[in-house]
Amino acid sequence: MERNSWNQFVSSTPECPILQSFEWAEVKGWDPIRLSIEDNGQIVAAASILKRKIPYLNKSIFYCPNGPVLDFKNKDLFLKLIQKIKEEAKRHNAIVFKMDPILTKELGSQFIPNKKQVQPRTTFYIDLTQTEEDILKNCEEKTRYNIRLSSRKGVIVKEGDVQTFYNIYKETSKRDNFLIHPLSYYQKIKKHMVDSGMAKIFIAYLNDEPIAGVFVFMFGSRVWYMYGASKSSHRNVMPNHALHWHIIKWAKSAGYKIYDLWGIPSNPNPKHPLWGVYRFKKGFNGKLIKYAGMHDLVFDPLFYFLFEKGLSFYKNIRSLLTKGKISDSLEE
Repeated sequence: MERNSWNQFVSSTPECPILQSFEWAEVKGWDPIRLSIEDNGQIVAAASILKRKIPYLNKSIFYCPNGPVLDFKNKDLFLKLIQKIKEEAKRHNAIVFKMDPILTKELGSQFIPNKKQVQPRTTFYIDLTQTEEDILKNCEEKTRYNIRLSSRKGVIVKEGDVQTFYNIYKETSKRDNFLIHPLSYYQKIKKHMVDSGMAKIFIAYLNDEPIAGVFVFMFGSRVWYMYGASKSSHRNVMPNHALHWHIIKWAKSAGYKIYDLWGIPSNPNPKHPLWGVYRFKKGFNGKLIKYAGMHDLVFDPLFYFLFEKGLSFYKNIRSLLTKGKISDSLEE
């Protein structure tokens, strides 16, 4: 499949999911399988599938992040694409096809809803077609205050580099007790996405000291907030508010329509591990969006059951060993 025609189709759709871009599969490093349906030489449906081999078994798992991409109202087209996926799954001995499309309704009866999410299924959209004045006015009072406070305190936002971001991110992960990828992963994002104009790194500075940072992705009409980091010191000058207000203004000037704040608890409460993240993002008063979430198309029921139980057990043990508790930031 040719990169430009693939990205042109995916980015032209209303959802324009960045995780279905050609580059995202290159970042993740799984075996990519790209399937499409064409009409008069033009792509009308597409699925970028990440294939993961199961160790010691001649079997694999198919995962289609935030896909497939098509007009889901066209049921015949959807079924045609699913049939193509089934045929490919048979060739690769896939036990399941997992997908979490940008779709708010659940899929047909052949799909099993899965409470275990890979991507967050609930988010806030900020409408960038509004004026800056209206976006700021619609923010919660405390968020408006913090945006202005960061400016008064002299916080400046500039584009930055991977190493600077990662240095801050390591401190954030230790403070907030979550796992992050090694530096090489974010260097891959720079190589495949930042260097190709599909991502940017913004760093907040105070007196030339980097104190917070954000990775954003851009594709089609949207911008996504993907990774955020902040130092424990200088949090009182509200660098995160400065960062996101800067991104909103930059994205508006670049012509993007939606800023997706990427991931909040589906059922927020003060005991949830992402409660603080939820409160911060809610302050910008975006539109609440809840997707249907992960759905599984099972090809091998026995191995699927063993895989799902084994994966859940592994995640719980890893969380217990690293955090001292069993918790899931994407839990419902």
